Amino acid sequence: MTNKLKVGVIGLGSMGSTHLDIYSKINDVEVIAIADSIQSRLDGSSKAAGNISGQAEGGVFGLSVKKYLDGMDLINNPDIDIVDICVGTDLHFIFVEAALAKGKHVLVEKPLARTYEEAKKIVQLAQKSSSNIMSAMCLRYWPAWVWLKEAIESEEYGKCLSLNCKRQTSFPGGSFYSSHEQCGGALLDLHVHDTDFINYCFGLPVAVFSQGYKGPSSGIDHVVTNYIFDKKKFSPLVSSEGSWTMQDGYGFDMSYTANFENGTATYLLDEKETLKFFRSGSEPQTIDLKEGMGYEFEIRAFVDEILSGKASNLGLLKQAAETIAIIEAEKISIETCSVISVEA
Repeated sequence: MTNKLKVGVIGLGSMGSTHLDIYSKINDVEVIAIADSIQSRLDGSSKAAGNISGQAEGGVFGLSVKKYLDGMDLINNPDIDIVDICVGTDLHFIFVEAALAKGKHVLVEKPLARTYEEAKKIVQLAQKSSSNIMSAMCLRYWPAWVWLKEAIESEEYGKCLSLNCKRQTSFPGGSFYSSHEQCGGALLDLHVHDTDFINYCFGLPVAVFSQGYKGPSSGIDHVVTNYIFDKKKFSPLVSSEGSWTMQDGYGFDMSYTANFENGTATYLLDEKETLKFFRSGSEPQTIDLKEGMGYEFEIRAFVDEILSGKASNLGLLKQAAETIAIIEAEKISIETCSVISVEA
């Protein structure tokens, strides 16, 4: 392909830096602009770190691109085809709105928006736009989670009777994560991954019951949720736990245990990544996983969607918005210690 898609990345934290690494490996795109309000990130004298091995390995040093302190100036660059938004969650809506208004394709980091009301507005804008837009919910593309989604849908091992997801880390630190008004606390910023994947696999729960406590963001930074599904239909037992209140030095881990009628799957990512499957009468099986992280597969999928001329997957975008409605119901459940219906 001679004419590459021109990309501009707004926000050079751990995710923005990770996205830059991935774009450098894709032949069909070219990053021509970056933006960040912190000058040292633009000039490469400082760099954000990731919490998973493989994140934010490269940097901007040596990049021959246009550099902006204001992301809106990047959006106004007429040469840019794709705007990749990796700013704070509270700023997602204004940048998505501006980029779509300029006819840009938009990849926006998780969660889709700070509130369900803003997320619904993004869906409405997307429905009226000819541009492609994707919410970067990376678990949908993470090999071990792709395996789980396929196992649930195919019922190869029978129905999924129960699923428990867990995601834990130390507090990431910094001014953004210290303000639940900006980031939504671990409830929205971290736990959203598992809530979204559960919504992706089983659909919208009718209600939630959650417990949790506040942490360094002054918002809910540790949460345990039971998702309640329609009892008239098949109703699996589904729960998840998310926290960034672990002590310094704990690191990061994410895991799931899925129990099927004819087998049990366990997944863990900490220092290494393993997926095992257990079946009565058989030796435990280690599942071989495709190499790579969900970030690269989601970006590749978005680029391919644009190049193929396909319209945005508005179903997945709407689902990403609904996930925020579930999170908001979880917050109310924690505050009231009661079962809360999900309204979306």
